[in-house]
Amino acid sequence: MMSILRQALTVVGTGCLTLSAWATQHLVSPGDDWSRLAPRLKPGDEIVLMPGRHIAAYFEDLHGASDKPIIIRPLSRDHPVLIGAREQGLHLVRPRHVIIRDIQVVGASGNGINMDDGGIDPDKTPDAQPWPANVRLERVSVLRTGPVGNHDGIKISGLSGVYLIECIVEGWGGSAVDLVGCKDVTIERCEFRGLLDFSQDNGVQAKGGSTDITILECIFRDAGKRAINAGGSTGLRFFRPPVPVDAAPGSRFEAERITIERCLFVGGDCAVAFVGARGVTVHACTVVNPRMWAFRILQETDDSRFGPCQRGVLTSNLVVWNQETIRQPWNIGPGVDAGSFVLESNLWWGGEGQRRLELPGRVGSDEVTDLNPLLDEKFRPQAPGARGYGRPGE
Repeated sequence: MMSILRQALTVVGTGCLTLSAWATQHLVSPGDDWSRLAPRLKPGDEIVLMPGRHIAAYFEDLHGASDKPIIIRPLSRDHPVLIGAREQGLHLVRPRHVIIRDIQVVGASGNGINMDDGGIDPDKTPDAQPWPANVRLERVSVLRTGPVGNHDGIKISGLSGVYLIECIVEGWGGSAVDLVGCKDVTIERCEFRGLLDFSQDNGVQAKGGSTDITILECIFRDAGKRAINAGGSTGLRFFRPPVPVDAAPGSRFEAERITIERCLFVGGDCAVAFVGARGVTVHACTVVNPRMWAFRILQETDDSRFGPCQRGVLTSNLVVWNQETIRQPWNIGPGVDAGSFVLESNLWWGGEGQRRLELPGRVGSDEVTDLNPLLDEKFRPQAPGARGYGRPGE
């Protein structure tokens, strides 16, 4: 009998359905101020956005449980909902065990979706770690953010345990996804599309001490100046954990342990920039027709506590560019340890009569530089000897 009661839906008041003694569906009509639900929400509850255009929302300390997450979703996937943003569409401060599904955020002048730890004082909390969020965004679209300046599609600061699955970001000012001081983040099967008249500095950026970031099976189309900015330049107060005044020389990095795998990059100025980062791996990716470079190795801080950009690894990638517009696919700036990079089993093609390549680091004997991969309309190599390189075909 109890199991039947737990599954029953009973109207208990305007806009509210009880799922059980422990969980409630809160139905939100277009135009409702759904931020006001905050004090009523408990683990297992669902915020159900009814079809139509909704206003922005702000929540602090929205806490579900590992087995009872709080879910924000539309009535069904067949009834899409739109959040018409002004400055921000959705802002979560110190969230925990939250799932957001199947919504669109459109037209934010600030950030489309913002999730953060509420900020810390590094002098008072010198050992502060990223907030254990365990937040998932599934099939979320963030469109036309900015359009110019440091205005991100999805901005995540000081959180750990974040998953972006099958999301779309189209048109933004700063970064499509900006990770600052984050840990254990997975971005999987997402698509990032640049638009005209949007400044689009980066597609995905991970900096401020971000670690253990996985970018898997994503598509970047004209995704700005740096489709992936692995590292960067961050104000010290935004690092998680904070950077001690007495940190050993060369012991800190803007980002560490980033894996970029089975991704497609089409157009844009540069596919991947390694910037003050250590241990970034690019594996089985396809890069097609970047406008300026395929890859960059840079250092944007001269603080002695930070080590030079180092230990990047590139394996099984396919890189195609037009040598009439790009002389070399690599750009290497000063103050980096390019010699520590490792390149193995990559295919490089700039066209017939290709110039001698200048590749950084320890280059394996199996680099291929004389084979036209014969890409099809989906950028899959058709040449028999090229089919083991780049993003696996569908």
